[in-house]
Amino acid sequence: MNKKELEAELKNVFGGVLKEMNGANLEPVKMWLGHKVTNVFEYGAISERCMERQLAETSGRERKTTFMSDLSIGEWCESWRGVFDTTRRAITEWRDNIEYIAEFVLCVNWKAWEHHARGNENWAKFYSLLFEGVRDVMYDYYEGDEEKTSYLWQYLD
Repeated sequence: MNKKELEAELKNVFGGVLKEMNGANLEPVKMWLGHKVTNVFEYGAISERCMERQLAETSGRERKTTFMSDLSIGEWCESWRGVFDTTRRAITEWRDNIEYIAEFVLCVNWKAWEHHARGNENWAKFYSLLFEGVRDVMYDYYEGDEEKTSYLWQYLD
């Protein structure tokens, strides 16, 4: 799969997510566990710290990217459009770096769980659908490369 085909697959994923969401409200969430978040950078930093802590606790790994805060900033500033733009850029720019792609896909999944824990079920559903689509696209992209598909599978497990 080349870059153009990858971008076409991502567009299909985005269209499928929007269809499933069926116009659900995806307003920026400006509260974090009862604490009012006053600006986008604070929101990104909180998300990033939580991701770092979870990554260390669950796997002993260290964060390599800013994808968690990138998704949070996209979500805050432009709702689903910002998240889709962040996703498209991250995947097309880093598609051949399996460590970054694995971390990005994991961040999308953790955003779903983050919103679920905070009671934001529309955002949780949005990120869950996006995670499933992006994960599958990346498995397809790496098809035939046992090392990369194995790394992605192990990282996401």
